[in-house]
Amino acid sequence: MSLRPILLAIIGDSAAGKSTLGDGIAALLGDRRVTIVTTDDYHKHNRKARRELRLSALHPDCNDLDLLGEHLELLASGHSVKKAPYNHATGDFDAPRTIVPAEFLIVEGLLGLHSPSLRDRYDVSVYLDTPELLRHRWKVSRDTAKRGYSASQVEDILEHRETVSAMFIRPQRDHADMLVRFRPGPHAIDDTKLHATVAMRDQGLHPALPIVLKESPLAAPRLKLRRQGAGAVLDIDGRISDEETAQAEQALMRQRPELAPILQRRTGQFTTNGMHAHSNALGLTQLLITYPVISAKLARGDSL
Repeated sequence: MSLRPILLAIIGDSAAGKSTLGDGIAALLGDRRVTIVTTDDYHKHNRKARRELRLSALHPDCNDLDLLGEHLELLASGHSVKKAPYNHATGDFDAPRTIVPAEFLIVEGLLGLHSPSLRDRYDVSVYLDTPELLRHRWKVSRDTAKRGYSASQVEDILEHRETVSAMFIRPQRDHADMLVRFRPGPHAIDDTKLHATVAMRDQGLHPALPIVLKESPLAAPRLKLRRQGAGAVLDIDGRISDEETAQAEQALMRQRPELAPILQRRTGQFTTNGMHAHSNALGLTQLLITYPVISAKLARGDSL
């Protein structure tokens, strides 16, 4: 049995929802079997130094991507690494901690797909393409509640970061295996009913979605499938019910029986305005990402 972890990258702009997406995937795989690497820990400078240097945390020059690559190589080889974690509350680095590789390694952050050498390290990569209006709202909510900023300060940060985001963050969309986008409907925004679009560029590790829809007659009206080149795009209606979601999950499980144990775990959880909430579209998206992660492990001859 190979000891090499399966590497999953979840990349996107600040407050795009990366941690929420990754937490559910870790829950599906089993938290004890997952190590999460946050690429913010590879900032070269603390918040005070960045201000003095007038350098954005989103800029590649502000991040030690070479060290990130070295650490991913070591972790992928089964070796532990030491790294000082970045503390968003203080804007500085905490004491170094040891990162121990597990069966699955989730790499979460801003620039994990920036270079070819980083992109080549992952078994599965996801870019979270949250619409800007929604991402801005999430960032204001998070940074005022957890990071000590005022709403006006967050708006200023978003404005000043726009050019850097356009230059370095968003182009990574073109390099991800999967593209995920949550979006509100035409009426009042309710994060529990956000629609989800999941684009899968290479069908090799993914489920046969036409069969999933055929075997999910209740869910099918909420799931719209379209081809895109060699891949496929699935649109998930945010109003999909518990019963409809369960039927789609069972159809996925029939294609990959190894999913059966993880379907007992809770997904689709998130926090909004300090309150815990649930989204079936989010949960189904997390399962659709977990599917190729498990497929990659089994394709290598490993057991679950």
